[in-house]
Order: sequence, then structure tokens, then C-alpha cells
Amino acid sequence: MTVYFSQLEVTNYRSCQSTTLQLTPFTALVGLNNCGKSNCLTALQWLVRRAKLGVGDFNDPDQEVQVIGELNDIDDHDLETLSQANRNKISPHVRDGMLRIRRTQAVPGGDSSLTVFDPDLGDWVPNPTGIDNAVTALFPDPIRIGAMENAEEDASKAKTSTTIGKLLSSMLTAIQERHEDDLAPHLGAILGKLSAEGGERFDELGRIDESINHKISDLFPGIHIKLDFPVPAFNDLIKSGTVKVYEGEGAGRSFGFYGHGAQRAIQMAMVRHLADLKRGEAVAGGATLLLVDEPELFMHPFAVEQVREALRSLSSAGYQVIFSTHSAQMVLARDAENALLMTKRPGEGTKARPRLQHVVKQLVEDGTHQLHHIFSLTNSAQVLFADRVVLAEGRTESRLLPEIFRALAGKTLGQASIAVVALGGVSNTKKSMDILEALGLPAVAIVDLDFAFNHAAEYGLIERGDPDIAACKAVLARLGEEGRITLNPQSQLPTSKRAVVSASEAYAIMAADAEAIPHVAGLVRKLKQQRVWLWSRGAIEAHLGITAKDESAWMDLQVRMARDGIDVACADAEGVRSLVQWLIEAEVAGDNVYDDLV
Repeated sequence: MTVYFSQLEVTNYRSCQSTTLQLTPFTALVGLNNCGKSNCLTALQWLVRRAKLGVGDFNDPDQEVQVIGELNDIDDHDLETLSQANRNKISPHVRDGMLRIRRTQAVPGGDSSLTVFDPDLGDWVPNPTGIDNAVTALFPDPIRIGAMENAEEDASKAKTSTTIGKLLSSMLTAIQERHEDDLAPHLGAILGKLSAEGGERFDELGRIDESINHKISDLFPGIHIKLDFPVPAFNDLIKSGTVKVYEGEGAGRSFGFYGHGAQRAIQMAMVRHLADLKRGEAVAGGATLLLVDEPELFMHPFAVEQVREALRSLSSAGYQVIFSTHSAQMVLARDAENALLMTKRPGEGTKARPRLQHVVKQLVEDGTHQLHHIFSLTNSAQVLFADRVVLAEGRTESRLLPEIFRALAGKTLGQASIAVVALGGVSNTKKSMDILEALGLPAVAIVDLDFAFNHAAEYGLIERGDPDIAACKAVLARLGEEGRITLNPQSQLPTSKRAVVSASEAYAIMAADAEAIPHVAGLVRKLKQQRVWLWSRGAIEAHLGITAKDESAWMDLQVRMARDGIDVACADAEGVRSLVQWLIEAEVAGDNVYDDLV
């Protein structure tokens, strides 16, 4: 594996008061606007490439800025690629393939210093001479592609000071290797015509020299000049290259002539071409950071997919790719475990929630199914940008809850930063809640009545032998004896096999029984304390007054709610209102839940 930064600690840099990021070779930073994603990218860039920070870069101007990075997977082969001097600087501080480096700047406008951590001393080595050059040799200057702030300069020039220029330089290495010898004689001929030492200088240059020297002798005898026009080396020609854009048969135009969409397309096309060049190459001796702000910017959906795969390819070919994004298409289910969900809260600044991969390993022995389902493309668009999540068992909730919430709360679920995820099976509910809550995303669940009997005790949400469960089971037994429902002989719970009614209908019949109603209400209260909403009539359809679970029934109810209002359209308007009020209260309490988790 290529050397990469596995951890970044940022202190007092812009919105990052004290921020820690767990990084991988392919890491997405996901979050709302202005949460500090770009600041984290710039902090990593500053760690590797020395620069002076101004007053605006300090969160507190009276405190120093500090960025610490951990480089992982450094082996002997990587060290052997360095010069002896650089190897001597770094090798003593590498332990188990890991090197810690720290850059600090005490005051705005001052100089920064880079130090390394000595594992033997257990402390930072002060001011090691030449360590900047040694680290740069191991981990070259990063390539930073911003969110269009310098698009024209970056894409039209290949100077070393520009980001796209570094991409162009990487791409054109093959041209230099193949054709430098071919061009050398031509450059030599030009050198002979224009340089001061050229053997075949233009006569006009000689005449100009002579005229100027005659005048110099009047002022300062004993010296003379020759006009000199240095001829660039092949590499200098590459660096001065530009990009011209052609449309149809017309003349080439500058990059800035086109809109942001075309500009971004050209930038990302260069990234994709670099990925094609690097695919399959064995890379040693460090990696190159590729830091990209919103690679999906101005891209249509198919183009976003192509850019995502190009970045993924580069992450396997010697580049550590870290990017900020607002697009669910940039973070598929298989990438979600390494994504970092970024937040910014008053008094805390920018924070990265725990990495999913770490959370899943801690909580779930085999969390792949839950993880992939929660972060499927359909759900991730909401989950990745939410402050809290509602896990819904059925399709009816996910289809109708957004409209019900908007009608009763006066705002959309998105405006409340609430995501709704349809789990498609109650067996996933508790594991999914654990994963989301450990991630720092407070989660609640909406479940059918059978959840209380089949899973609540198993998940520790209510006690085994709960008296309300026992009382409801007694009602189920009576209804079974009366032949109104069919029970499973082993579990003594409703079954749909060779049954007089389905299991879901059996629970609805029990819930409507006068003897069961107070005990069902008791179960509802207990599970609400565990952040689980239990439908007291069996399932949401009974509260809404619909019998089918299909698009036709859902659309019909939406039409009636819009025309007549929820109080008229729903069979149990009070129960539906209670659910929405519970979600609003959970929204208000969300910050406290998050504080407990972190």
C-alpha cells in the first residue's frame, strides 16, 4: 500500500478549533455548507506545503495554529527511494511504519515550523534542520482543486504554482521522456542564435551590442555587455503550456471565455485522464495528495459517476484522494464506511463524526447489510446531510411521512434536517439505530405493533416478562380460541400461515380489543422512552384509514389531505399529530443526544 495520512489533528485553524479526522486513501468529507470541509483540506495542504498564515486563518489570534498528521504504511522500500540525507532525517522517527509530523505557527504573518515526533523520547523533536525537504521528498506537494475560485488560471496554465498545472505536469511526463532528445537539437540551434555565448548569434544582436558598448565605454571603461536570451529547457516549455478551448471549426479561445460548467468539465476531464495514465502503475516512495472541493460541481449525473470512479482509481495509483462533496452520487454504499460526516456547532467549531468503519466494527459483528442499506443511494442523499434520522419499518411511512410532517409542522423534513430511511424489516432497526447514534446521528424508529412482541425484549428495549406484553398475549390467546385470529403453536403469536386473517390484521384486532387497549398504551409509553414510536392500532395504515400499501392508496390519501385536511382525511388524526409532535420534540432534543454520544 502507498504511504498515506491516516489521521489529521487541526487546532485553532479557521473554523477548526480542535478537529480530528480519520483518513483513508479515498475519503469523502460530507456535510452542509459552511461546516468547515474546505478548511480541513486546506489545513492538510498547509501541513505538507509551507506557507504563512494570516490573521484570518487563526480561530483565536492569541493562540498558535497547530496541525498534526500521521503518515502510515512507510516501509523500507519507501525510505530507500529517498536521498541518503532525507532518509537520515526521517528513518529514526518511523515506528511500525508510522511517522507523526506537526506544523505550527505562533502568530499571524509569522513563520511556521515543522517538527517530527520521536517515539523513543515520547516528544516532538524541536526544529530538525531540513525536515521540510525530507517530508516533501516522502510526500510531495499536494494538488488542490478548489471549488472554481481560480478555475481559469488552474486549467489554462501549467505553472508549478497552480493546481491543475501539477496535473498537466504529471500527464506530460511521458512526452518529456519520449521526445526531449528529439527537441534538444532544435533548442540548441535556437540557443546558438540568441544566447550571449552562441556561436551563430544573429548579426543584429552583435550590432546592438556594439552600439551599447560604445556608449558604456564613455561612462565606465573596461566593461562591455552582450544581449542574452536564455532558451528554455524542455521542462520549462511544458510548464509554460496553456489550454485552449475549441468549439466546432472556430478558433481556439481562452478557458475563461466559457461558463463554469465547461470549465469544471475540463478540470475533471484532466483528472480522469490522469487516472487512466496512472491506473495499474506500481507506486513507491510516498504518494501525492489530491484535495478536491466539490468535484461534482456543475456536473450532470453521468459525469459525476465518471469523476467519482476516476478519483477512486487514482486512490489506488499513488494518490491519496480527499474531497468534499454535497452529492450522494460521490459516496456510494461501499464508500460510506470511510466517509466523514462534518458538522459545525457554536462554541465547538468544525467536528468530524466518528468514521463508519470504526463504528460498525465496534458495534456490529456483521454490519455490512445495515450499513449498505442505510447508505444506499436512495437514502444517502438524506442521511449524509441530516442532523437526525427516522428509521421507518414500512414503505407507507417513507412515502407519506414527508407530506404529513410538512402539513402539521409547517416545514419539510429537510428543513428540519431529518432524514427518513425505510429499513424494510424490523430485524434491522436496533442495529441501525446503534450505528447511527454512535456516528453522532441521533436516531428514532417507527415500528408496527408486532415489534413489541417479536423484537423489543430481544433488543433490550423492554424487560422480558413485561406485564403489558403478558396481558396482550392473554388477549391474543382468547382471540385465538374464539377463532378470530390464528396463532403460531410455538410462539403463541399471530401467524399468516393457513390463518383466518394475516398476522398484521391479527395485531390490529388485538389492539382494538377493550381489554388490550390500556396495555398497548403502556407499551407505546415504554418504547417512546427508548426513542421508538409504536403504532398503537397495529400499523400506520390503520391510523391513516387506508387498507392498501400501494401507490394508488398513497396518492388518494394525499389528495384527500390536501383537499380536506388531515383531521378529515385520516382515521386517527390525533395519533398522527402525536407522531409529528414526537418527532419535533426529538428534533429539539437532538443536540443533547449528540452531546451524550460524543
